[in-house]
Amino acid sequence: MSQPAMVDSLMGTALQAGATELKPAAKSLWGYGGVVEAPDGNIWKVATSAKRNTGPDTGQIDAFVLLLGTTDVAASKQFYVANGLPVARSFGRKYVEFQAAPGAVQLALYGRKALAKVAGVAPDGTGSHRLVINADHGSFVDPDGFAWAPSAHHQTEEQRASSNA
Repeated sequence: MSQPAMVDSLMGTALQAGATELKPAAKSLWGYGGVVEAPDGNIWKVATSAKRNTGPDTGQIDAFVLLLGTTDVAASKQFYVANGLPVARSFGRKYVEFQAAPGAVQLALYGRKALAKVAGVAPDGTGSHRLVINADHGSFVDPDGFAWAPSAHHQTEEQRASSNA
């Protein structure tokens, strides 16, 4: 989001729709944001790098970032770069964002323990390592056990036939 008012608005909408607040929106070192858990169990951090409002709430979401908690950010970064994902920005062994096409979900990596603290959940977690995202990077399992495979939408006829066999 581009400013705190938009974070507050989206979090309010999520709470009205049945989400549970894990961390209320507040200023931080990096900006302003809060965390909610959707009724389906997914955890959403709604954030902005801005610390104050500069205009009215437009309701526009600027970016969707899939933030994965990793055991070793540097090793996972190296793995994803080797699999063809160019780095957009990186902060040493703490955080990395990969380039994404306009309007696409952007992948980012953060240390697992630090991400758990930000989200207000236990670092050992009980969440799934299964993701379904339309992408063209093929099938692989990353160093943290996240299994990636093309969705049925992106599979070739040969891939669909072998997965149905």
